[in-house]
Amino acid sequence: MLENLISFMIANPAASHAMTAVLETAGMAVALILLRTPRPEGTAALLVSTYYYGREAGQREHDIKHAGWDAVQAHLGAEFLYGWSLPNLQQWIAPTCAAWAVAAALFLIRSRASRLQVATPGRRS
Repeated sequence: MLENLISFMIANPAASHAMTAVLETAGMAVALILLRTPRPEGTAALLVSTYYYGREAGQREHDIKHAGWDAVQAHLGAEFLYGWSLPNLQQWIAPTCAAWAVAAALFLIRSRASRLQVATPGRRS
């Protein structure tokens, strides 16, 4: 079973990035909730999305430099999505969507739990 999962993740990098982004976002959100930071779900999703953007932009910058561009042109090209192929975009957008979906689910769960806690009379926290 583990072998099948690993084969699937290697064959489908965008899907594997999305699966790992779910775990990363949930874990980071839990840590931020425990630290009582404001808007922990959104912060976690933003950090995970930024990580995957940087990962893909770094690969594009590396490829553009090897194509003969100077460092500044390669950096600006990678930052503004120049030279990104469809798989690169998918490998950034898939985990970003997964991270924001997890953040939305956690936000809904937490907001409903807090409403239930407030609505229950005679219950102390």
